[in-house]
Formats: sequence, structure tokens, C-alpha cells
Amino acid sequence: MPPHAPNGHALLRTGSRILEWNNRRAGEYAKARYGAFWGPILVAFTEATIERLVRLEQDVIDGPNECLLGFKTSLASELSMVAVAGAILAQIAVTSLSLPDIAEVHWIVRGFFACGLAFGLLSVQFAVMQQRTMGNLHQPSSVRAWLLANSYTKIGRESMEERHKVSFTAAFLTQIPYTMIEYGSAFLIVGLGLYFGYAWKKKLDTETGPQDNRNVFIMYIACTGVMVMQWMCAYFSKSTWRE
Repeated sequence: MPPHAPNGHALLRTGSRILEWNNRRAGEYAKARYGAFWGPILVAFTEATIERLVRLEQDVIDGPNECLLGFKTSLASELSMVAVAGAILAQIAVTSLSLPDIAEVHWIVRGFFACGLAFGLLSVQFAVMQQRTMGNLHQPSSVRAWLLANSYTKIGRESMEERHKVSFTAAFLTQIPYTMIEYGSAFLIVGLGLYFGYAWKKKLDTETGPQDNRNVFIMYIACTGVMVMQWMCAYFSKSTWRE
């Protein structure tokens, strides 16, 4: 190893500091670009889109043609994965609507399953539409032009400087299919929990045992809660952007 070459731990620490700085910059970027009023609102409701916007600004838009083509290829793979996941999610939601005694529980359970179905279908539709759009961009210059189109700063006003920044719309369109997957999964998980809870409280299907529904509900809540907590602990302790 050369005398001045950084070791692996130093590189990891440096990368962690860079990512932490980028995390903070996402909020600062939104405030600087969209103003003190709209910036925090956009971060609160579309944080993943803002983070993707900053990534595109830093890593893609001013890079060589290879970066633009790499972004297009990466996005195509992501959209294909999202389309498959959305189809699976929709199938699970349809099956959930046919669970035993589903008509006997509160209507909100069916509402959660219906929303999960809608989000799954929308994720597929949005992914296919976005993949088709990107598939029609055959040159790096076309990819760059699409990313820069409709760039706005203070809501509704465009400047010459803004025309060289990635548009919020472009980042939002590339992020929304995955967001639909997140919403759909959350609605299905909550819906199943409500279904098991109402099945226990209303004493539905007690032929196998009077406390079976209660036991299933407790196991579902415990297992789901433990896994979600483990994931959240690892996720928020990692100094990286949320995708």
C-alpha cells in the first residue's frame, strides 16, 4: 500500500460524512430553490423526490454522456422491478378481499384492501408509462433535455438559471411508481392487522378454537412489529439518502 493511501476505515468514515452532509443538504436545497414556505412543505410531503432531485443535480445532469445513459439504464431496471412488485401487490389485495368472513368485519378493512389494490395497479401503470417515456429517449442529449424540462424555482416563475437545473416534475415522475408500492404495502399490512383484530373481537370462525383469532392477531402484531422496528433501526442509523 502506498504510504499516503487511505485505509478502508478512513474511506468509510469519509463516505459517511459525505452522505450525512448530503442528507442535510436535501432540506437546505429545497428551501433555497423553492423558498422558505414551499421548500419545507415539499420536503415534508415529497422527501424522497427532493433527495432524488439532489442526486440528479449532483451526479447526473452535469456529468458525461455515460452518466446519463447509466441513469436511464438504472431507472429502467428500477421500473421493471416496481412493475413486477406492483402486480404481486395487486394480486395479494384481490386475494385479501376474499378472506373468510370479510363481509362481517368493519368496512374499513375492505377499504384498506381496496386502496392497496389501487396503489398496486397504479404503480404498474405509472412504471410502464415512465419506462415507455424513457425508452423513447435514444440520445444522452434527449435524456438531459427531459430532465431539464419545466424547471421552476419560486412556484410558477422560471429563470435562465433554473433552466440548467433538474425539474421537480422529472424527479417526481421517476419516484412516484415506487411511492405507490410503499403506500400499497402499508395499506395491506394495516388492513390485515385490522382484519385479524376484528375477527378476534367479533368472535368470527371460532370452530377451531375460541381464542385462535386472538392468538393469530397477537402473533401477527408481534412479528410485524419486531421486523419493522429492526428495519427502522438499521435504516435510520445508516447515513444515506432515503430512496
